[in-house]
Amino acid sequence: MSAFSDPQIHSARRPDRGRPVAVEAAAARGTVLFGALFRDTPQERPETVVLAITGIHGNFYSNPFYVDFGAAVNAAGAHFVYAQTCDAFGEIPTRNARTGAAETAGSWNERFAWAEEDVAAWVDWAAARGYRRIVLAGHSLGANKMIRYLSSRQDPRVDRFLLLSPANVRHLAAQASAAERALVRRRLDEGRGGERLPFELFGWIPCVADTAGD
Repeated sequence: MSAFSDPQIHSARRPDRGRPVAVEAAAARGTVLFGALFRDTPQERPETVVLAITGIHGNFYSNPFYVDFGAAVNAAGAHFVYAQTCDAFGEIPTRNARTGAAETAGSWNERFAWAEEDVAAWVDWAAARGYRRIVLAGHSLGANKMIRYLSSRQDPRVDRFLLLSPANVRHLAAQASAAERALVRRRLDEGRGGERLPFELFGWIPCVADTAGD
């Protein structure tokens, strides 16, 4: 099942370059990530692509900002990829490219430690398709993921980067009550990190203890 079944997203096999097409990238652990390629440019394959790494629940359907962003980048002569990581949705069915097994990904069980390989999956995707200039643009928590990736790997394939409203993680963490933090610590100490918490993290993110602990 694809994350993009809406008619506004075309199959990559369709010739209409005026509308985004669904694309996929597989992380090193095998999880398939979904994205949308905006390619309404005079050149069929320009040298530059902008990869927008999304924030929590910042999926294609919830944030029209990315549609405007993609159109603006196309107007400047570059391709644009709405590059979703696991937390773009609360929960979404996907698959593992290495094992072929079905998976359920989302903000409910994402680990921040996956940030590097998720960003790398999209950079690998762009490099494999011959883009000579790769620009990373991270929005909200996606910006934090991008910072971690670049500080760790210093990938020479990345030509430029943009930080769009990076998340203030300390401020977010302060929204959790003392009782909630204590419960997360207890679950982790008991080896129950994969169990769902009885409250929504920050008041709006249902998740497991491992995710909250990150």
